[in-house]
Amino acid sequence: MYPKERVLAALNHEETDRVPIDLGGTVTSMHFKVYEDLLKYMGLDEKIYLINKVGGTVRPSENVLKRFNVDTRYIYPKLEPLQETFPALSVDAWGIKRKFTGYYYDLIEGGSPLLNAESVYDVNSYSWPKPEELGFDLDYMVEQGERLSSETYAIVFPYVIVGSFAHAMLLRGFKQFLSDLILRPKVAEAILDNVTNIMVECIKKFIAPIGKYLDVVFFGDDLGTQISPIISPQIYNRFVKPRHAKIVEAFKSISKAKVIIHSDGSIFQLLSGFIDAGIDGINPVQVSAKNMDSRLLKENFGEKLVFWGGIDTQHVLSFGKPEDVVREVRKRVHDLARGGGYILASVHNIQPLTPPENIITMFDCAASLKISL
Repeated sequence: MYPKERVLAALNHEETDRVPIDLGGTVTSMHFKVYEDLLKYMGLDEKIYLINKVGGTVRPSENVLKRFNVDTRYIYPKLEPLQETFPALSVDAWGIKRKFTGYYYDLIEGGSPLLNAESVYDVNSYSWPKPEELGFDLDYMVEQGERLSSETYAIVFPYVIVGSFAHAMLLRGFKQFLSDLILRPKVAEAILDNVTNIMVECIKKFIAPIGKYLDVVFFGDDLGTQISPIISPQIYNRFVKPRHAKIVEAFKSISKAKVIIHSDGSIFQLLSGFIDAGIDGINPVQVSAKNMDSRLLKENFGEKLVFWGGIDTQHVLSFGKPEDVVREVRKRVHDLARGGGYILASVHNIQPLTPPENIITMFDCAASLKISL
């Protein structure tokens, strides 16, 4: 199969010659520190570009993508060359303040701009960013789409659109927003609606012109901890699902692409709600979290959801040996790939200090396995 054919078949729950392989999204790539180690190990001397400064995520080079038999290619909104030094503090277009920790930019105490909002009026009066301020470069995106459309890869738009819940926690402060859902629901809804409406406007203004090129679109909304969802299914259905449905509807109005949500952690209890919202698949499939066993996910939701990710970075890829990585890849392919519906990638980005041998083993093993394993 050609790469695009392979990915599209898997997305449509049809069996493929081998599992499709992904690398290179905002949450399916690797941190720049481990990427530097990988390039050195592979004997490659290449300029490094960031696709997400907060997470330190890199755009893998074409040499790396081809070496690892990657079936996807991404249209990036904007790229920045890796700098030798990073500013100590960062304030984004939303007004969220973060500090550089040596690896990532993390939210600082008091860095949530809506922390002290007391009413719906305060929320609506905030200086919300315009879509043009959020880092989209339409000419650059169209150029990429035109170029990739003549190639044989599945074309993906990465996690740039946010699904409102996790972003609302950043804007309001985690404890404050979670208490709002119970004590001040109108304030919570005002934050969610402002974020959602901006995202829908971004989709219609910046992603619509490249919609005809896209096979997959991502949006992100972290809703899980290591042991459970952050909120109950009831709270999700009341507050979050309608906003997710609005984002999904916007995506599907401008493209035939499948819609994948990125949500870390234990989210098994929310998956029926995701399906109701029109979501086609989940990423990163954090198999190390409670209730996220890959076999049970496939048995319960395999006919309705695509699983994108699944190779454990929390334990196996980061701290295991190559033979552990082989067992991990074989298990996830066995559990998730039969009958289609699985795109293999790491669970979130590959982290610093991960041995290059393990990264190479993951991709080589995936490319060599038959689905009938």
